[in-house]
Amino acid sequence: MILTSINSIIYAQNETFVIENFEDETIDSLPKGWYNMRGEAQPYTYTGENRAAYKYSIQEEDGNKFLRYEGVIAKHLNFPLIDKEGVNIKETPILSWKWRVYDIPEGGNEDSKDRNDVAVSIYVVFEMNRVALIKKVPRSIRYTWSSTLSEGAQYSKLFGNQRIIVVESGKENLGEWITFERNIVQDYKDLFGGNPPSQPIAILILSDGDDTRSYIKADYDDIILKKEKPETDLK
Repeated sequence: MILTSINSIIYAQNETFVIENFEDETIDSLPKGWYNMRGEAQPYTYTGENRAAYKYSIQEEDGNKFLRYEGVIAKHLNFPLIDKEGVNIKETPILSWKWRVYDIPEGGNEDSKDRNDVAVSIYVVFEMNRVALIKKVPRSIRYTWSSTLSEGAQYSKLFGNQRIIVVESGKENLGEWITFERNIVQDYKDLFGGNPPSQPIAILILSDGDDTRSYIKADYDDIILKKEKPETDLK
């Protein structure tokens, strides 16, 4: 976890791949490059009740645009990466992103079926994995800001195909932009063994409070893939 803004970190050209910074989006809209959970449709085209179910919207502050979630209902947004030119996590294994959380679901617990709510989370979906003769599930790593689980805790779901890593917990840093960085190649090796595909299927985000009936307000920004910095650069 890094408490400084991503804008203060300078990298050489082509050492980063910006997945999304929301700067080209329209205020109060849904982001155009994002799809529903299954990647079948783009919610920014929705109207009426279908649009109202997505509690995300583009907002702007001090000239910077970002994505805000404000509500209770759980809906994923999916940014496809498969076959996207320039994505190669073997070359840029560091996933960086920013969160700002205002409210957390009271008693939320990602390891519970009945209280599985989270203020913010970001998934990397790597591949589909067969768990039965006719069933496939996504193999993914989900990074969360948990209400109750300890930072650094890890959990498993979907027959071991979804691995949850808690990167922030509790209320101490509410209202602050916080930048996180994870080496997703190394996390994949540690959690699943072997090497991940060079191009993940997608990045997903999810905020929700429907199990605990909690109102959530949280912001997302600057989702970026970066090269791993040499140790000499860290001194």
